[in-house]
Amino acid sequence: MGSNVLLVWPEAEAYSSRVNNCSHANSSLAAIRAKLSAEQLEQFKTSCFGHLLNIDKIQFSGQIVHGVVLRRVARQGVKDLDGLSFLLGCDVAQFTRQDFCLITGLRFGEVPEVSSGESDEIRLQKRYFIDEGITCNALEEAFLRCTEEDDIYKLALVYFAELVVLGRDKHLNINLNYLTLVEYLDAFNRYPWGSVSFDKTQDSLFSAPTKYVKSFENEEGRGKGKSKVTGTSRRNEKGKKDKHGEAQRSGWSFKGFTYAFQIWVYELIPRMADLNYCKVVDPTAVPRILRWRTTTSVPEMRKLNNYFFQSKESVQLRALCPSEEKMRQPYWSWPQDRPAVVSTESIPSSCGDLDELMLVNFNNNIKTLQVHKSNDSIVSKQGSIPRRL
Repeated sequence: MGSNVLLVWPEAEAYSSRVNNCSHANSSLAAIRAKLSAEQLEQFKTSCFGHLLNIDKIQFSGQIVHGVVLRRVARQGVKDLDGLSFLLGCDVAQFTRQDFCLITGLRFGEVPEVSSGESDEIRLQKRYFIDEGITCNALEEAFLRCTEEDDIYKLALVYFAELVVLGRDKHLNINLNYLTLVEYLDAFNRYPWGSVSFDKTQDSLFSAPTKYVKSFENEEGRGKGKSKVTGTSRRNEKGKKDKHGEAQRSGWSFKGFTYAFQIWVYELIPRMADLNYCKVVDPTAVPRILRWRTTTSVPEMRKLNNYFFQSKESVQLRALCPSEEKMRQPYWSWPQDRPAVVSTESIPSSCGDLDELMLVNFNNNIKTLQVHKSNDSIVSKQGSIPRRL
């Protein structure tokens, strides 16, 4: 299949790059732990973000993310598809909303309109901010200097939403509606953060570096214009190489919940652990982002390309398939009789999420197994095996 798939960035033009991670988990969680009291931390654990309090133990890997982004399948429009597709080895995999939900444990659903009611005044904005537009930096400063207990907790929730789950650049303005929403904690916790976060993550992946265009060069190939990809001068781009001798260009920013995409790659390519780039610490943890930890080994683009991304052999991808138990989780908003949806060509039929399939099969077989002894033989009638994705 791989040879017939057109990539946004041709394989011959692949390059190394620094990726700026806009999901500020490390600094944000350190600030939250330092600011909140023990009682407030326990309250935070019961919120819609409570299960993500330890994701700062996952080290963001720009090389893994960048390597997969360069394998994005061409001719896709971000507004009319269920998820972007990527060619990994010889197979195409799709990063779907259902995958994102299984990984993050964030709710999905229709995003409701948030209103401040009859008054246009937003209490938290009026009390803690001077400017009408509030940047993420200003939100962080207000959170750190706040002394009112109830407001500390509310600002912590908005702070985590904006800087971690939505991965917004610190210099950009926050969504003021969230300052209204957090006044109603039940509504805040029921809000479809997964839907909003997935859209922001996918938009960022879609607008990530596309094919390098040399239209600014003159006939002698010594143009002084700017690259349409990075906006940096060609003088700064040309000839750069990383420590492994690979071509390197200026970096790009990855917004949204960046860690979810990285964990998707781990789930999709279990053999990534063979290179000691990551490891499973709890194979039964829910959601799946809690199963993984990174190691101290720094991923190398050359190895990633040779073993996985540009491999001419099957990488043995493993689809994310929810068990019946996972589909009963409060954050799962799709019908329980319909597993995660991917395109028919996304994952080869020979691949499946083995640990989940085994669990589902075991539960189904216990319910439907009928064993009859006839002489020395045992005849069994088993329930249907779940469809592999």
